Amino acid sequence: MNISQKATLSLDHVLVTVNHYEQALDNYRKMGFSPSPVSYHPWGTVTCFMMFGDNFIELIGVNDASKFGTNAVNGFCFGRQMGAFLDRGEDGVSLIALHSKDACGDYARLVKQHPHQQGLMDFRRKIIMDNGQTDEVVVSIGLLIDPDYPEASGFICQQHRPDLIWVEEWRHHPNGATCIEAVTYTAQDEELAVLESRWRKDYGDRVTWQADILIADTRSGLLRAVHPDKAADMYDGIALPQSTNTKPHAIAITIGTRDICALADILEINQLPHCCAPGRILVAPEVTGNIILEFIDVSQREVQ
Repeated sequence: MNISQKATLSLDHVLVTVNHYEQALDNYRKMGFSPSPVSYHPWGTVTCFMMFGDNFIELIGVNDASKFGTNAVNGFCFGRQMGAFLDRGEDGVSLIALHSKDACGDYARLVKQHPHQQGLMDFRRKIIMDNGQTDEVVVSIGLLIDPDYPEASGFICQQHRPDLIWVEEWRHHPNGATCIEAVTYTAQDEELAVLESRWRKDYGDRVTWQADILIADTRSGLLRAVHPDKAADMYDGIALPQSTNTKPHAIAITIGTRDICALADILEINQLPHCCAPGRILVAPEVTGNIILEFIDVSQREVQ
């Protein structure tokens, strides 16, 4: 997909937030990803991307808590938010980012629909490209974090220098990964209704129920939510992420791969815990940042 054609509020990226950053990054390389160069946010976090066709995973951690407070808006600091997430003692998905081409306009519309918001924030982040040259990423984000459901919240994200994010060379991975197909949350019955209400404000009739799975089609990946019992059935064969969090939170990211056999070989060679089924591989949370990575075979789809 041409990134300029991405739909507003489509899934842009997922923040997998980890305590032991170097180990987690090494694990992603061992899973067959080719991460972008590591760089640093002004508020004390470290980051790199697993880039795909039109969305990506951001692997993020805290590297300098003394910078918390930088770029704070209305008392909200993004770095401190990540630190608070990690202070609860678990890695995992802290937030999702939704695509925007007009952060100011989109945010003005969204604040009328969502009761909780923290403001607009602009920031710059220096990045060293593969050729060794330094450049600067420029980003606007609009924060829409519900304090009652922080891990089921997100923000809109406008990249003013998309050429420094959607780098063609970063989109090619030995494991054949092509895109985030879905992010799956777990929630109790009464909170599934909360998620349904929230998602309908953004996606309207693209929110549906398929049996007992709540699905929102962002046009660049699905958001799904299920009861914990259903989650255990969906990911049978691998342990669910360890969590003391009883609120809605993500437990799995589904990734399409055009070469599932290469992925299986990579996981075997590097001795990473995983479970194989026809057309599907589940990688265990202990090596992914406390999230199940579900890889599904999309090779036939690409042929069609």
